[in-house]
Amino acid sequence: MPISLSKLSCTLLMCWGLSLSPAQAATSELQNRIASLLAANNEGQNQPTFHITILTPETRLAKLCPEPNLRLIGHPARLTGNRSVAARCGNRQQFIQIKVNAIGKYWVVARPLTAGQVITPQDIRPMEGELGNLPAGLLFDAEKIIGSTPTRTLHPGQPLTANQLRHRWAVLATQKVEIIAPGNGFMIHARGKALNNGGLDDRVRVQMRNGQIVTAVVTGDERVSMNMDN
Repeated sequence: MPISLSKLSCTLLMCWGLSLSPAQAATSELQNRIASLLAANNEGQNQPTFHITILTPETRLAKLCPEPNLRLIGHPARLTGNRSVAARCGNRQQFIQIKVNAIGKYWVVARPLTAGQVITPQDIRPMEGELGNLPAGLLFDAEKIIGSTPTRTLHPGQPLTANQLRHRWAVLATQKVEIIAPGNGFMIHARGKALNNGGLDDRVRVQMRNGQIVTAVVTGDERVSMNMDN
């Protein structure tokens, strides 16, 4: 029976005055733990609700220890479909086959977007529904979309994914940038020239006035920060 992380079926069963057999209770607990693993891979706003169906027969599940160490197999960007879970009990490992369904709020293009265009709140709109037939890497937080730029033309209704976008360049190659180098109880400010483009939190190469080339982290428009060790 599928189970949702947000509405646990065991809680509903208690409300209905029903009781679970030991095998059913163990399966329900296993479903809850797997759903928690999936949720941990998708932290943030508008987190999807995951429904887990365990495909492995109960006769095999009965061989598991009471609290196995669980690990999801496969790419974390894959939200739905058939997956495997590694269950380890000491030196013994067993694989559990599951089917994952998910429902969530995601974002789609509201009007045509061209490559390099800065995305505004008016350019996107929310959708909610089953995620099974949607592309991997869906973005659930508007904050991760607004201010970024598409890498190619996007059309209205198209779901937004991480590989379609990049952060807006905050620093451009050959641009003069302010360099901040924090030390122990002091702060050094300097000027330099960026040697490559970079978005927020990207690492860029900067040429100092004396010709020295250092690596710094982009902290804002035309601003970078570097360690004194560089």
